[in-house]
Amino acid sequence: MATSLYRHAHTRFLLFAAVLLGAFAAALAAAPSASAHDELVSSTPADGSVLEAAPAEIALVFSSELMDLGNQVIVVDAAGTTVAEGEPVLNRETLVQALPALENGDYQVNWRAVSGDGHPITGSFSFTVASPEAEPATPATSQAAGTASSAPAVASASAEPSDAAEDASSVGSHVPWALAGAAVGAAAALAAWAIVVQVRKRRGNHS
Repeated sequence: MATSLYRHAHTRFLLFAAVLLGAFAAALAAAPSASAHDELVSSTPADGSVLEAAPAEIALVFSSELMDLGNQVIVVDAAGTTVAEGEPVLNRETLVQALPALENGDYQVNWRAVSGDGHPITGSFSFTVASPEAEPATPATSQAAGTASSAPAVASASAEPSDAAEDASSVGSHVPWALAGAAVGAAAALAAWAIVVQVRKRRGNHS
């Protein structure tokens, strides 16, 4: 009888140990997918494109829905002068930044977005306007002056939402590990309960 009880207790212990390991493995597997960052899928205009007509807006499409928190699209010309900035319009996974009438020339788009897991992501791309009817962009008086006037605008625009984005990032990165800890704790409690029950049964039979 004692041998039979021991075998049953041992079998149940192994079963709950398997449940414990399974819960831990599932929680670890879920953590990377939950913390994966979104990516830029496409842009309009495309990177490196040469346009015969100036675009009316910049459209950025990402791999998943973004958070409405600290998203930015800043467009600068070849002299480094900001020609468009501000908070873009967010529609799920798409950011749209309206543009003024652009002259012929090279332009760079610097963007910043907050992915669904709360992590900020950044990037840049360029395009050229070469309309046969448009006048070329008027060069700045001096490149140094143009760079000095535009640099603070970019810096200040990116600094404002940084604290909020970092807070969201911290929350998003801790969620998977909190779930993992809860799953492991629950499985461990079940295993301990099973062992206690088996020990009590054995003591009752011996008495």
